[in-house]
Amino acid sequence: MSEKKPITFGIICLLLATMLIATVTVLNKTDQEIRIKSDQISEMETEKNIMETQILNLQTETNSLTNEASTLKDQLSILQKEKYSLENEKSTLKNENALLEEQVVSLQSEKLSLETQVSNLQNEITESNNNAITLEAQVSILQTEVNDLEDEVIQNYNLGYTEGESNGYDKGYDEGFIKGIEYLTETGYYLRDPTYAEAIEFINFDKTDQNDYTHDYVCYDFTADFSANAVQAGYRCGFVYLIFIDGAHSIACFNTIDQGLIYIEPQNDEVVTVAIGQQYAGYVITDLGIIW
Repeated sequence: MSEKKPITFGIICLLLATMLIATVTVLNKTDQEIRIKSDQISEMETEKNIMETQILNLQTETNSLTNEASTLKDQLSILQKEKYSLENEKSTLKNENALLEEQVVSLQSEKLSLETQVSNLQNEITESNNNAITLEAQVSILQTEVNDLEDEVIQNYNLGYTEGESNGYDKGYDEGFIKGIEYLTETGYYLRDPTYAEAIEFINFDKTDQNDYTHDYVCYDFTADFSANAVQAGYRCGFVYLIFIDGAHSIACFNTIDQGLIYIEPQNDEVVTVAIGQQYAGYVITDLGIIW
């Protein structure tokens, strides 16, 4: 009896060991299966995420395509309107083209008419040019005759002017001198020589230069009026006569007490320089004299 117990215990232990091994084996298989399942689940989740991403992308593409479709519809509508507008323009252009063709025909007719007129005008111009050449020749002849007459008139005018000026100067000089002496004797003015500044002030104040030179009012009259105004102002003023080869001229002068003798052209109030042998107003002075 005591020998059977160890055997039984051994068998039990063996059974337990076998069961334990079987259990461990089963557990190992289960763990592997669980791992496989976990891997499969992980793969499925990954695929799920990928599919969700693809779905989102598809939705985005769908929205984009929807927007593009809407845009294309709008563009199609615009193009249809443009097509309608272009068709109207085409119709208008056809009408305008027809009108232009009619105008071209009309203009061609006018062109032919104008060409005929131009041809006629060219013939008239040629005839006019021939007439102009003839007239130019006649004008040239007349111009030569006119130039000859003008030269003769100028020569006669210069001769008459020189003689008249010389005679008028001599007569006016004598009469003015006598009247001046009589005037001074009658009035009893005390005259003095001015300073240079006083002379310039009087020249600027005097208005004789504003008179007009005429056939009846010449250089002698300018000088006489200037001298008379100077006498009225109390200044001694000289009557200067300039002798040229073929004429004469008169101006005025002051014998200033600080700068000496100065000559004045009373026609323009300029202080001038004169001397025998020097030119004045384009003429050479051959002689000069001063009457105080």
